[in-house]
Amino acid sequence: MSLENGTVPDLLKIAKVIPIFKSGDTRIMSNYRPISLLSVFDKVLERLVCNRLMDFFNHNNTLCNNQFGFRKGHSTSLALIDTIDSIYDHLNNKDLGIGVYFDLQKAFDVVNHSILLSKLHNYGIRGPLFKWIKSYLNDRQQYTLVNGIESAHGLITHGVPQGSILGPLLFLIYINDISNAEPNLIIKLFADDTNLFIFEKEIEILVEKTNNLILRLSKWFSANKLSLNFSKTCFSVFSNTKISYDFEIAINNIKISRVSCSKYLGIYIDEDLSWSVHISHLVQKLIRYVGIFYKIRKKLPTSTLKTLYFALVYPHILYGIEMYANTFAVHLDPLIKLNNKILRILQYKNRRSHTNALYIEYKTLPIPQLFKFQILKFVHKCFHFPNLLPNVYLTYFTQNSTIHSYNTRTCLDLHKFLTSSSTGLRQLRRQGIELWNKLIPGPQVSKDKMIVSQSYNTAEIAKMLLKIVIRF
Repeated sequence: MSLENGTVPDLLKIAKVIPIFKSGDTRIMSNYRPISLLSVFDKVLERLVCNRLMDFFNHNNTLCNNQFGFRKGHSTSLALIDTIDSIYDHLNNKDLGIGVYFDLQKAFDVVNHSILLSKLHNYGIRGPLFKWIKSYLNDRQQYTLVNGIESAHGLITHGVPQGSILGPLLFLIYINDISNAEPNLIIKLFADDTNLFIFEKEIEILVEKTNNLILRLSKWFSANKLSLNFSKTCFSVFSNTKISYDFEIAINNIKISRVSCSKYLGIYIDEDLSWSVHISHLVQKLIRYVGIFYKIRKKLPTSTLKTLYFALVYPHILYGIEMYANTFAVHLDPLIKLNNKILRILQYKNRRSHTNALYIEYKTLPIPQLFKFQILKFVHKCFHFPNLLPNVYLTYFTQNSTIHSYNTRTCLDLHKFLTSSSTGLRQLRRQGIELWNKLIPGPQVSKDKMIVSQSYNTAEIAKMLLKIVIRF
């Protein structure tokens, strides 16, 4: 009845807000994220509407291809791969780059309802569904619960509820047309994480272009009633050579700071892409477990210690490994040694025990081999499950057979693209091509015509990966 009439009952629009501390001073309210707890019945309705809206936008390919947040088949890892490979590609072409990392202030809480409804109408959301969303946004109430004490109810005049099912999708729709601010804008989005990457051959042209694009983007933010946190907005410069040119990047005559390293989707990206800062951060995060594991290993069974490793250590190592492990051994060595040390502690091994046995015991891989394995899994997914990946990866890898029709031994190999520098060889795309071509056996070709018999299933990939594992 609610969906047919386009009306949301008032009792389902009351949110209990729990403030979750983010960082900084605990006495400052802006350092807390307001999470809305809603009625179970409201969540059922929201899920139905969310699925219907998402099907509509996916069918019409409305959402921006560079938006990786809150979408099925999209993730922070895939967003990072797309961004970092783009930087490597431009550096390989001798381009200079500037990455601007915007920080939107309370983005979810300042969404203007009339602007949002206008955009929904423009995208084709009409009739009872439009009426239902309008009812969902109007006359919402919330109260805050802190230490068992409830505040009075307050009326919500703007924003989408954080913690709701429908809220993230409504925000994606709200920010979706940001790419229209400039046709040639290279902008990467993950929900409200907005990042701009500009590349040019000359630094003077690059700086001028960056300031112009930022000005146009700032106008879009103002038109959509979104504000920037200038203290957290910053930029980095990517180059193969040292830049001595002195310049400034400003937004509305407010200078933004240049940083040599910035945190982007949980990964610390340094200007020279050495990943030393992120690896050092990982080492500092994981080294605290050394003493703890020493103390508790005699009190817990081995199965529990193994669970602790995969719960507390392994996820940190695995996340972003496609990016940070693509570096020189001198930078990666401290993390490898620390991981070996933690495994020795948990498995009661002495310092001279061979590292192979440590990883065999826990049925995992050392960091360099885990890096290769994750890349191979990514290539396999691009070939056999492209529907589970964002559109930007649909043509990421190409076989030689699609380039030419000659009956060659490498016709099923991935096509190698030319690189003009060592930076180009560091692209994950190039790394995937090299590893895949070494891993996959040659095709079986008939004499009279090219008939290829080739299997790329996951089981065979796992078997063939043993060749790599054995080498370590």
